[in-house]
Amino acid sequence: MLTVRTTPRVDRAIVVAVILTVVAVAWAYLFVLTAAVGEMGSSLAMPMTADWTLRDWVFMAAMWSVMMIGMMLPSASPMIVSYRSFARTGSLKGSTPVFAAGYLVAWVGLAVVAAAGQWALHNVALVSAMGVATTPVAGAFLVGAGAFQFTKLKRACLGKCRTPMGFLMTQWRDGRRGALVMGVRHGVYCVTCCWALMALLFVLGVMNLAWVAVLAAIVLMEKVAPRPDVLTRVLGAGLVTWGSWLIVGGFL
Repeated sequence: MLTVRTTPRVDRAIVVAVILTVVAVAWAYLFVLTAAVGEMGSSLAMPMTADWTLRDWVFMAAMWSVMMIGMMLPSASPMIVSYRSFARTGSLKGSTPVFAAGYLVAWVGLAVVAAAGQWALHNVALVSAMGVATTPVAGAFLVGAGAFQFTKLKRACLGKCRTPMGFLMTQWRDGRRGALVMGVRHGVYCVTCCWALMALLFVLGVMNLAWVAVLAAIVLMEKVAPRPDVLTRVLGAGLVTWGSWLIVGGFL
């Protein structure tokens, strides 16, 4: 079999192009889904029944999965590109597609849990059919997410996400199986770092794509900004303040 070797620069361009294509497809699906919401009889419309069925949950889990891919894959691109560069050097053997797939497995896992949570909250009327929580619940989500921004766990996992070379040098495993394990492990760090921000979708609206884009941008900035500690704390303080205001207002 003829193997075509590319330069590192071309290799990186190919990886980035593939990532952008996958992200574009995910966002295109979300735009189509948003347009379908409210259309009677559309098979793409979100479940609006009083109580969800298992079929509704499967549909929403798929929607959450696509949304997580569209939101999180851009912020993982530095790690994926670094993995590809690492796999080209010396005697190391790896698989970039498998590594990326492992990363996304972790986020699909969160998507399944988020859809189950939405199912439970929807059936007790704590979130609307559009995935927006009632005021006291929304306030609790905001305060919880804001408080998590100040925890040691947040800082530790964010540090892992921000240092691709450090992760690869300490966690490297050869082969496809190793790539899968590494991808899942990095995904778990990322999920642990960002799960509270994803929970804010219940406050902002699960299908509000403008807010989905804002959260995706925040996650990306936390990973690439020169002073992420400042951004993280300012965001945390803002969320706690906003949530407290909603909670107090809900009881007045």
